[in-house]
Amino acid sequence: MQTNQPAPRVSVILPVYNQEEYLPAALESVLNQTWQDFELIVVNDGSTDRTPEILETYRRQYGFTVIHQENKKLPGALNTGFQQARGEYLTWTSSDNIMLADMLETLVAALDAHPDVGMVYADWEVIDENGESLGVVHTFDYDPHLLMRDNYINACFLYRRICQETVGLYDPAYILAEDWEYWLRIASRFRLMRVPKVLYRYRVHRGSLTEQEVRSAAEGESVGYRKLAARFRAHPMTWYYSKLKWELLRLKLGKDPSLHLRPYL
Repeated sequence: MQTNQPAPRVSVILPVYNQEEYLPAALESVLNQTWQDFELIVVNDGSTDRTPEILETYRRQYGFTVIHQENKKLPGALNTGFQQARGEYLTWTSSDNIMLADMLETLVAALDAHPDVGMVYADWEVIDENGESLGVVHTFDYDPHLLMRDNYINACFLYRRICQETVGLYDPAYILAEDWEYWLRIASRFRLMRVPKVLYRYRVHRGSLTEQEVRSAAEGESVGYRKLAARFRAHPMTWYYSKLKWELLRLKLGKDPSLHLRPYL
């Protein structure tokens, strides 16, 4: 970390574990942003494929920070990166997804224009392993009760440093639900706002965390999901109200809101 340089407006953390096939596109999508006042911190979380060589090639050309560590799973890799981050605004992206070129510019402008908002998030396109579109997701405006039913914030977001300073880092106990749990913590202290624009390409492929999440939820194996469910049900009236709102949204959409968020299913 180069502490002798002025802090950037934005810090982007990119955790990676064995994603040699998709990593170059993910890196280039960050490096080619129209908003260039950012730092990129890549955390290689114990990859055993060609990830280290790919990172070194790009690092020599672009000069971003690369941290190599033993595998600590996603929340551990995120925490390693965010402990080094210096930006006023913070985000992270997956090594198999793609940030559209104006993502940072658009989300920075949204936070700048709304100083009372702690976190902004946007819509996304779902793509397959070949980059072909599987559908566009226009997500939901912020509602705390709906957020108890599904992680509709997903992967395109930007939040203020004060959010991290207030709620802390990602919780390793919520594997496969670490982001959802984090949004809930931020939402308990700060205002959230949707930016209704597609700014991200979210890749679904065999072996992706998305596929793991779907399987784990179906099989009841995700400790993170079970812990969140227990938290929600500890407040039965609020949990019931969230279910009511979810059913009203189902009627409005004409289908299960979870399917609206997952057009590939």
